[in-house]
Formats: sequence, structure tokens, C-alpha cells
Amino acid sequence: MARPIPRFALAAALTALAALPAAARRDDKDPAFDGKPASAWVTTLREDPSARKRASAVDALARLWADKRHADGLSEIGRALRVDGSAAVRSQAAQALAGLRAEDIKAAAWAKDLVDAMGAEKESRVRREVAKAIARFPDLARLAATHLAAALKDPEPATRAAAAEALALAGADGKGAAGELAPLLADKDRAVRRAAVVALGRISPEGAATIAETMAGMLAAEKDDPELRTELVVSLGLLGEKSGAVVDALAGLLADPDEAFRRRAARTLGTFGPAARPAADALLKLAATDKLKDIRIDAVRGFGSAVAPDLKARVKDLLDLLDKEPEFEVRMAVIDEVGALGYELHDDKATIKTLRTRLSDPHVKVREAALAAIRKIEKKPEPKKEPEPKKDP
Repeated sequence: MARPIPRFALAAALTALAALPAAARRDDKDPAFDGKPASAWVTTLREDPSARKRASAVDALARLWADKRHADGLSEIGRALRVDGSAAVRSQAAQALAGLRAEDIKAAAWAKDLVDAMGAEKESRVRREVAKAIARFPDLARLAATHLAAALKDPEPATRAAAAEALALAGADGKGAAGELAPLLADKDRAVRRAAVVALGRISPEGAATIAETMAGMLAAEKDDPELRTELVVSLGLLGEKSGAVVDALAGLLADPDEAFRRRAARTLGTFGPAARPAADALLKLAATDKLKDIRIDAVRGFGSAVAPDLKARVKDLLDLLDKEPEFEVRMAVIDEVGALGYELHDDKATIKTLRTRLSDPHVKVREAALAAIRKIEKKPEPKKEPEPKKDP
């Protein structure tokens, strides 16, 4: 027979059960980390004389936000970033805020703390961490653009690089920093030069022509830094400046032993249109000789774009590629470029004959492309209709 539960034990159990919801509510408002409630960590961060303990409190409050979504801790971390007397604690606060998610930035007071700290901070290592944190959030980079531009003159290379990296996210809002970024293209520190190249390609700077020519010169000088050279090509494409110096520098990469540079150069030149005409022969050679199919395709497209106004006079150069080309995708690219001329070639019997031979190409897609090109060439365009005169009301 089961023993009855003693009356005092039952009363204690009921009391404990009744107290649970209230305790849970308290835990929700003041969750604990490492055995200490959030309020105790806040007190440590605000009042403890030990910088090491205050830095630990920053970590604890960041974890409480990540695990428990305890928002009060974030405002305390932002406050520490602004007012704590220790550079180590302020750095820790910036690093903690950098670890937040993009959605956490919305309607958050700590976001303004980061922007303000970028302008007010005197310690270089803290400015570096603040800039790195801002670089995680494009919206903040736009707001902090002026402060980031000032940090480009920091004596520490790592801080200059971090500020430039953050400015790259500011886009056109950072164009006012071009005057401070441009000198960094000649910075002694490689990471700073690289960050400046990236930023200048993305902020739509004034004086883009001069900047692009400087970057073109860097392509030849920075031969031992593939990452920097890659960023130079990307930024030259983004700047869209098409001077002879830029075209020549990119054309030089078409013979580079690194396939990534040949591909990037061909694609960038392909966006320049007729301005890339000085590189046309180099593009044609690349289309005929490169070992990689995709690069040959890019070179065909780039050649067609570069000689666009006079493509009719260079059609034979393109068609000569067909007989030796083993890959059907490249043959299709050649035929597409020729077919794009349409009725301009209606009296070019040699071109039409060559296209007709491709109607028996081994690959069906090439045959289809050839047939489509022939139809475009043979179809006379409809005469343009003159707009009817407006009738008086």
C-alpha cells in the first residue's frame, strides 16, 4: 500500500510550484550568464575598477543578447564604447557590436554609438575595431563616411586599411572621401593600397579618370600581389574610365600566365565598347589561342564589342576562327557576333557562304545559330514609319 504524502511536504511542493512562474518571469527580465544575472554584469561594466573584469562583462552581455535576446546589455555595451576609460574595454565593446547580425541594427541605439565613436575615438587601435564593426553594416558605413575619411590619415596602417574597407560599403555616400583615399594608392603598406583600390572603385569618386590611370600604372608595378592586381582590374571595370592607358594596361593582361587575369581583362574590355578598339587584335589572338573555352568566348565577345562600328570589315577575322575551334559554344559565340550585324551583310556572299557551311556543323546548336544568323542577314528591315503630325485640337 502506498504511503500518504506528508502534509508538510505537499505544502512545500505546492509553494514551489506557485513560485515558478514568478521566477521564470524574473529570469526573462534578468537572465543569467556564467552564474551571474545580467544586472550584475551591467554593474560590473559600469563600476568595477578592473578593466579586465569590465571587458569580461562586455563579453557576457553580448552572449546574453545572442542567447537570450537581452536588449539592455546592448545599450550598455554601446555606452562603454563611448565612455569607458580603458582602450581595451572600448575595443572589446566594438568587437562585440561587430558580432551582431545585420537585422539587429534596426532601431538600435548602439548603432549611433558606433558612428559617434568613429568620430570621437582618439586611440588608433579602438578606431580600427570601430571601423571593422562599421564595415559589417553598410547603412552605418554611409552614416559614418565623414568620420571614416578622417581615419584614413591614422598613423597605423591597419586602421587606415579598416577605414578604407568600411568606406567601400558606403558607395556613393563615400565619394567625399576620394581626396583622402587617392593618396593611399601609393601607401607603403600593401593592405592599405588594396583597401584603397577597392574603396575607390565603389564610391563613384570625382576625378575618376586620374584615379583609373593611376590604377592602370599599378597593374604593371604590383606583379607580386595577385589579390591586389585582381582588385585593380575589378575597380577599373567599376570606374568605367576608358582612356588609352587603361585599355593598354588591360590589354597587357590578355597574355598573362594567370587565367583569372586573362578572363577578367577580356570581360572588362568587353564592357568598354569601341573604346577598347586598341585591344581588338589582342582579343582576337586570345580568342584563337587560349586554352580555356570560357576565355575564348569572352575574347570573341570582347572583340565584337571593341570593333562594333567596323565589325563588318572584320567579319572574316571572326569567321576564320570557326574551322579550328573544337568547342561548339565558341563557334556559337562567333556566329552570334556575326549574325548581330543582320541586313548589313546581305550582300556579303562570302560570309553567307561560310554560315551555310555551318548548317552541317556536328552540333545542333551551332546549326540552329547559323540558320538564325542567315535569316537575320537576309531579312530586310521594315522601313521606319514617320510619326504622324499632331492634329490641332
